[in-house]
Amino acid sequence: MAIKTNWMRRHQRSPMQLNQNEAVFKNELKEKFGLSPFVVEILINRGCSSIEETERFLSPTMSDLHDPFLFEDMEKAVNRILQAKERNETICLYGDYDADGTIGTSILFKYMKSNGFNVSYFIPNRLITGYGLHQTPLEEIIASGVSLLITIDNGISANEQVEFCNAHNLDVIVTDHHECHGTLPNAFGIINPKLPDTAYPFKELCGAGVAFKLLQALCLATETAIDFQESIECVALATVADLVPLQDENRCFVSLGLNYLNQCPKNLGIRALIAVSELSELKAWHFGFVLGPKINAAGRLGEANQIVELLTSENHERITNLAKFLSEENRKRQELEAHILESALEKVESQKLDEEDILIIVGENWHSGVIGIVASRIQDKYFKPVIVISVENGVGKASCRSVEGFNIFEALQSASDLFLSFGGHEQAAGFSINEENIEIMSEKIIDYGKSVELQQHLVKKIYYDAEITEDDLNWNLYEELHQIEPCGLGNPGVQFVINEPKIISMGTMGKEHNHLRVALKNDFRGVGFNLGFFYLNRPDLIAGNYAGIQLLARLDMNEFRGKKSLQLLIKDIKQNPIWQIDLAMRLIRTIVKEDNPKEVISTAKNDVNFKDLQVELKIIRTIYQLLKKSAESGLPLQNTTEISQWPSPYHLLMSCEILREAGLLAYRINDGMIFSKIIATTEKKDIQNTKLMIKLEKMIND
Repeated sequence: MAIKTNWMRRHQRSPMQLNQNEAVFKNELKEKFGLSPFVVEILINRGCSSIEETERFLSPTMSDLHDPFLFEDMEKAVNRILQAKERNETICLYGDYDADGTIGTSILFKYMKSNGFNVSYFIPNRLITGYGLHQTPLEEIIASGVSLLITIDNGISANEQVEFCNAHNLDVIVTDHHECHGTLPNAFGIINPKLPDTAYPFKELCGAGVAFKLLQALCLATETAIDFQESIECVALATVADLVPLQDENRCFVSLGLNYLNQCPKNLGIRALIAVSELSELKAWHFGFVLGPKINAAGRLGEANQIVELLTSENHERITNLAKFLSEENRKRQELEAHILESALEKVESQKLDEEDILIIVGENWHSGVIGIVASRIQDKYFKPVIVISVENGVGKASCRSVEGFNIFEALQSASDLFLSFGGHEQAAGFSINEENIEIMSEKIIDYGKSVELQQHLVKKIYYDAEITEDDLNWNLYEELHQIEPCGLGNPGVQFVINEPKIISMGTMGKEHNHLRVALKNDFRGVGFNLGFFYLNRPDLIAGNYAGIQLLARLDMNEFRGKKSLQLLIKDIKQNPIWQIDLAMRLIRTIVKEDNPKEVISTAKNDVNFKDLQVELKIIRTIYQLLKKSAESGLPLQNTTEISQWPSPYHLLMSCEILREAGLLAYRINDGMIFSKIIATTEKKDIQNTKLMIKLEKMIND
């Protein structure tokens, strides 16, 4: 299914001291790092405003990490932990069941266990306990004699649970990275980069990143010299898996972690995961799409304790077996997800749910651990807000995913009286509801979407960095762009637009013909996954010699049987509306009939560049001569010749309309051909001052 897209130039320029000469700075970057102007521009747009910042961006090191004692409660927390060690108090690390929480727990547990702390850990079961601190496990922890609890990746909103711990003489140190809303818990100490008025300079650490800062502080306070490599390998994985932006310290963690893991990995658990995943060279996206899902699968299916054992054990046989187990669990999760996704999509089609702006899909006994992933998959397919509800024993549990610009949490608030519980944020949320209230809830949510004009947000924004030609595509550019790595959220892969590339052929591939293949000049090839519809729905593309095609793509390397070659990874493809006969005719009718055609065309959102609609006198004269020569045989609307300067269908038709208005032409269209009659006249015609030319000029220049 084709979704509407809007291509937008990425302009995330740094707050550069623009009183300095930007041209001089660009030249300094070019000379210092040997970069092309193209890559220099990208680095500036990614926040590099000095030679030092650029150095940190291109070559992050451990020295780029911030002082952990900039956290307000860090010194207090470290002293309490060291006191617990001195007194042989029992410490419990209370983590979370996702990749971030389990990895953060593993980092601290391994350090403490090997440095003389009396430490244990607790990972809640997603399907039984749920997220965060809960009284029942806390009662068991207190009963076991624990006197210091350290949370990892949770606790910042656990006010009641922390008070319960305080009442039972259990000190709590909260390490978390989630947003702070309202009153903070009365914990012994809170380490969170998002605390109000914090002095810590970087706010976007993941939970494992915060745990690492605590580890770093403990080592500094005790003057313990340890090799941080294993911990950084773990934090790198958690950082990408938890979808925090790859900027500042996060970029440092991931860059260093990838280098370690690709050269000589130390963490036996991650090494085993890499082996069972059959990966040779690790890239950042492998953390998010290959290794991370194996870790998260354990949590989704209630086996998260296995992750801590995997990442902290020294038993090679046990680690290998755990890695195989996690790989198998992930395979089961994928099968379960695929089955539920198939059922959900069948409901969308059979019940025509996609006719609504918000997709609300209800199923029976769908596994609650994977419906969030299913919701994300459906959101990707339709680019609409999605709510997936699984009903079991009369109660529905739901996961929600939204689109940019539409706050799904506020949408849920419009039906809050119907929920047993609900929570979340702008882009993702969840709730539970009695089955009998689902229908009225759905009506309220859909009505809310209409009230806030959701439809205007159902156009997917795709960002690109520059416009280039296919002649710019070479190995030098690929190597330069590699320096922008690691890429991910906050530092996306470099994308560019190629306008009107010389396309030799186009077709589809895959069993379902759902992928696009494109051959360009110089034997350069491109592939567009899930873009096969573009070719299948446009039988006129070949007849028109692929005129007006625009590609939004990344430069990628393909390796097949040991041979490496460059290719385009096409993220989106369009054809300029002026080259599409049906759209060109619609544009002409709108411009001719409407008093304010620009407003009507803009509202239609057909990706029209108004400058492309300009019709110059020389074009009209050229077309007039073409019409004169082909009055009897007809002139094709679509170029079927090898003439490279053949005008677009829009320019052909608009020229005909202008000539008709001037009294120089009568014409009709039949089966893609223009049949015309030249009207002889001795009167001089002022084409430039026809009403249509004046309207065009005003529309383009306003």
